[in-house]
Amino acid sequence: MSNIAVFGDISTNGIDGSSIWLQSICNVFASEGHNVFLILRDKPILSSITDGLDSTVSVINPWQQSYSEISNENAISPEELITLLTAIDQEKMLDHIIMRAPRFLEELHRYTIKEKSYDLINKVDAYFAKLNIFSDDYDLSVLSTIRFAINRLIVQTEQMRDYAEQLFPLLVGKVIVLNPMIPKTYDIDINKVIRKIECKSVIYAGKLDTNYLIEDYIDNAPLVGTLGFDVSLVGSKFNTVKSDKQFRNRVENKIENSDIEWIKVLNREQTIQKVSGSTFLISIRNKHFDSDNEISTKLLESIAAGTLPIINKNNVNIGIVGENYPLFANSFSELSSTIMNFPLTEDNYRRVLSNVQTRVDKYTFKNIYDRQLKKFYEKSVVTTSSSVFLEKKRVLIASHDNKFLNQVLLELKNNKQIEIRFDNWKTTSQHNQKISEQLLDWADIILCEWAVGPAVFYSQNKKEHQKLLVRLHRFEITTERPYEIRAENVDSFIVVSDYIKNFCIKNYHWHEDMITVMPQFADTHHFDRSKVSGYEYNLGLLGCIPSLKRLDRSLDILEELRKVDKRYVLYIKSKMPWEVPFIWNKEEERAYYSKQLNRIESSQLLRDAVVFDDYGNDVAVWFRKIGWILSTSDIEGCHTAVAEAMSSGSQAAVFDWPGAKDVYALNKIFTSSVAAARHINNHSEFSKGQIQSQREYCFNKFDISKTLSFYNNFIFNEKVI
Repeated sequence: MSNIAVFGDISTNGIDGSSIWLQSICNVFASEGHNVFLILRDKPILSSITDGLDSTVSVINPWQQSYSEISNENAISPEELITLLTAIDQEKMLDHIIMRAPRFLEELHRYTIKEKSYDLINKVDAYFAKLNIFSDDYDLSVLSTIRFAINRLIVQTEQMRDYAEQLFPLLVGKVIVLNPMIPKTYDIDINKVIRKIECKSVIYAGKLDTNYLIEDYIDNAPLVGTLGFDVSLVGSKFNTVKSDKQFRNRVENKIENSDIEWIKVLNREQTIQKVSGSTFLISIRNKHFDSDNEISTKLLESIAAGTLPIINKNNVNIGIVGENYPLFANSFSELSSTIMNFPLTEDNYRRVLSNVQTRVDKYTFKNIYDRQLKKFYEKSVVTTSSSVFLEKKRVLIASHDNKFLNQVLLELKNNKQIEIRFDNWKTTSQHNQKISEQLLDWADIILCEWAVGPAVFYSQNKKEHQKLLVRLHRFEITTERPYEIRAENVDSFIVVSDYIKNFCIKNYHWHEDMITVMPQFADTHHFDRSKVSGYEYNLGLLGCIPSLKRLDRSLDILEELRKVDKRYVLYIKSKMPWEVPFIWNKEEERAYYSKQLNRIESSQLLRDAVVFDDYGNDVAVWFRKIGWILSTSDIEGCHTAVAEAMSSGSQAAVFDWPGAKDVYALNKIFTSSVAAARHINNHSEFSKGQIQSQREYCFNKFDISKTLSFYNNFIFNEKVI
């Protein structure tokens, strides 16, 4: 497992959402066997947070450690943290450094540039609790500065990931969505529910902050008391703003002159226990939080512990408890009516609680780790014929274009047992022969991406001790180059479909046992995201050029659908034909697209129902609004966009291009636009079971882990497993 250092610009001397996050992130990794080193920011006074850590977490108190000297009396400085992290990294060989500390990250970046030392910052997974849309937002400015150097970005919600990826395309594929976490959900205790109804009480637990409307809570205590409820408050951490320096004194005086039970310090478990005995948790916040997309840890903990929360009705909270949750209140003026309108009976309380507990179960440590973290933090294990390698494997990548292999190459580069060099050809047939010959003398393993010029050269010149892998996509079978490959010198071929495999056997006489069918991989986890409202009626076409993509068929489908339901819209994410010279220079292509665009403009059914989205790598964000991906081409290799869309929860309408039935065996294959439209209209409701089945199908057949495993086994084993 990994060695992970964790640091937050957070005090562990009090309990609030931030310190609970710090405790949780340590515990979730420790519970899965990782070695976790928590570095404290402040000199410890209270132990309520550290007492709740997993016993295997190593707590590094800067004032009681031998790595470096700390001169600041109460809090570590950014410069001291950098020195301390450097020393820990040298001893522990850290794999990851998780930091929730923008000002410390800013200083680390300055240090990196000044010293030209990227060892630390390249290991950093930077956590940002929220990213505002305003250009003067401090956190956003820090992220803009450090984004080129950090390893990954961690955010709370899908909305924040969408925003970050669209704002900074460099981060696509490097953003982890990490929701707030809770240890577990507790079984509903019938006796406790009865006590909640008989001994009614409300509670607030958390920081005392004007934005959390703590004064409104205190001021409304007498009114809540008239409804027969006791009022409690847990927390002692004040957030005082410069414009209101009397805030703390005023709040303390109000509490002391009220009937509120004020418990200043409890650890996390004690707080959860106290909340679990209350009828309602009050968590009504300032309305400006409605646009923050930040999930409240206290909200999750309250539900998990068996207490219903009274909360603002905003998109984030609706996503947690559902649109029809009966305890929404957008201000304290609505509090009493919200309480009075809720039927406080045992059956009703249990029914509502059971529903929301089911919804928050996905936020437990185990589920969060499996869904959101495991992929990024567990190192892949290579199955090899020998457990010890005396020398690095020298791997040569030969190709004119590595765009379909880049993700695999990134993983291979991270393997310390591999040394990689590249033979980059100018075209499918042009190269520097002298360089190719030098690389040939150097290599142990040769990987040829595309069955064109490099595959021909290396198959004809490969040495006896070397291993050669050739990956054929589709376009190669339209050329003569595969005929020139000396198949007897190739150890393994990869092709993207059974159709192409059979084509190669028949036409090139390659031996069947040497050919592995492996569709172009997809990072299926990257596309597995929540959908936006109304996505079921959105069709998607990812790439509409050249004309063999058959935009006309997609328009046919849309027209048929809109004859019966005007909600259907076609979104096209693609370069335009005039942006690609080799397409636009062809008269027949220009005529084709002119016809389709004129058709859209002149058709009553199409004119307001076709949207051309910008071309870009924010495809996972785009898929969130797509219900149906269209694969209307005359010919494809394996059309990976379909697998990516299905992994996102979209359904697919696939036409009968050669090989489609084998690649997408789970799907109905169409021969006409009318039939495809009829199928889409008849399946407008998306079954959770069906979506889960297709996600599993895509993972098992397309996920990048399968391709990476194959390449690793080819490199390290005598024979491919």
